[in-house]
Amino acid sequence: MRMTSEPPAEYVAFVSRHLEPLRRDAVRVVGGEEDADHLYVDVLTDVATRWSWLELQRTRLGHESAADEFLGRVFARRSERFLLGEDGFGADDLQIQVIPEHPHEPPARRVYVSTAVRLAPMLVPRRRSSVFVAGPVCEAAIAWWHAYEAIRRRRMAYVGFVAIALLMALASVSAPPAPA
Repeated sequence: MRMTSEPPAEYVAFVSRHLEPLRRDAVRVVGGEEDADHLYVDVLTDVATRWSWLELQRTRLGHESAADEFLGRVFARRSERFLLGEDGFGADDLQIQVIPEHPHEPPARRVYVSTAVRLAPMLVPRRRSSVFVAGPVCEAAIAWWHAYEAIRRRRMAYVGFVAIALLMALASVSAPPAPA
């Protein structure tokens, strides 16, 4: 099945069912709100990447809980990687540090906003549903877009690899024979 740039209604419904428990679990794993949005968005992106296979298992193979089980496995794997510091984000992920003019003043409180809230103004759904829940719809759209881009980049890499292999094969066939 070909992946579209917009999430299907089934995926949005799946995200709606699992978003709040997933957020709570992510906060529990990372120890606070600041990095939880990295963890649960990555988990939802992994599910979106496999969504066509998970839907095939549910509709054709009768495995109703395939997506739920995959979500649990991915969350466990991502959580373990986060706790081991292999995911590339965490407590020491500070890239820019602003030093106040007056070092004796207390630092301003950092406000963390989820990825969905930061990207929501850029997302405009093509069709409006009768019940529009901004949180799960935006989170589903963002995770789906990340998966869509990952699959697109992977396909581009495959095409590039095949093109290079064909060019190398063509070069070896059309090369003049080596002198004896």
